[in-house]
Amino acid sequence: METVLISDTQVQFIEMFRIALSAPDNRQRLRAISNLKQEVATQVDELIVDGRSEEWMSANAEFFRRSMLEAPARRAAAAEFSQIEREYEGSRGREKKLNIAEHIGMRVLLTIKEGKFEGLQTEIGILEQVRHFSQQEKIFGARDHDTLRKIWGTYRGVVHLGMAMDLFGDSALQSFDMLFLAEQIRMELSRHSPRSSNKPYVDDREQISFVASQ
Repeated sequence: METVLISDTQVQFIEMFRIALSAPDNRQRLRAISNLKQEVATQVDELIVDGRSEEWMSANAEFFRRSMLEAPARRAAAAEFSQIEREYEGSRGREKKLNIAEHIGMRVLLTIKEGKFEGLQTEIGILEQVRHFSQQEKIFGARDHDTLRKIWGTYRGVVHLGMAMDLFGDSALQSFDMLFLAEQIRMELSRHSPRSSNKPYVDDREQISFVASQ
């Protein structure tokens, strides 16, 4: 399992972290998160200098020297993250796949909470429930088991963040409480198994844990 520390400043950009998770594997997701953190640092620096006097700027020459030295790496990081954003958006982009995976995750969490511990791939299991729901709602890209199985296999290790964001809603989305809920969901998915299996719904080796850094 990988662990990502998120500061009180970075949590204000939590929706961008979810975009980073739309990358197809954890190596690329962690790279995207690293790039995003540099983007956040750039925006914070811009807020710090906004409206400052010339006297303040003269007194903080080291701040500007550091910013100049870091500028090339930050520009490269911003360009890389922009590519992740482009691949996330669009009618057939990764956003839709991530949404579908999080919907499957919600079904898994529900069956755990209800004590049913349904399987995913049985005749009336969770994937079939999602497929049927997708047909009713005319959701493109989620109408056959093979596609759903592939989507779940790609994103099951990171769905807990988006699930927590959805459950929290907009009122307190950018908070450490939401990160705590995401961690609780992550543990539920990795600690419980379908009744017909001794393997957890999500192997914790596939997961990325998001921890508040205070």
